Amino acid sequence: MPQKPRSGQSLAAATVLLLGACGISQPESVPGLSATLGDALPGARGLTIEDQERIDETVARGCAAGVWTRARCGDHTPASAERRAALMR
Repeated sequence: MPQKPRSGQSLAAATVLLLGACGISQPESVPGLSATLGDALPGARGLTIEDQERIDETVARGCAAGVWTRARCGDHTPASAERRAALMR
C-alpha cells in the first residue's frame, strides 16, 4: 500500500518554493535605474506644497545616486522654487 504524503512537509515545501519565486527585480546599475525612471521627475510640478516636497525629496535622492545628470538635477532647483512660490500665493 502506498504511503500518503505528509501534508505538513508538502505544504511547507510548496510555500518555500512559492515564496522563493516572489521577488522584485532590481536594476543592476544606475543607468538601468535611470532608464526605468525616465527623465520626467526633475522639474515636475506638485499640485500642493506637500506634493512638491515629495517630488523634491525623490529627486534629491535620485540626484545623489547619480540617476540623472548634474545639469538635469540643477534644472530642478529653480523649477521647484518657482513652483513653491506659485503655490504660496
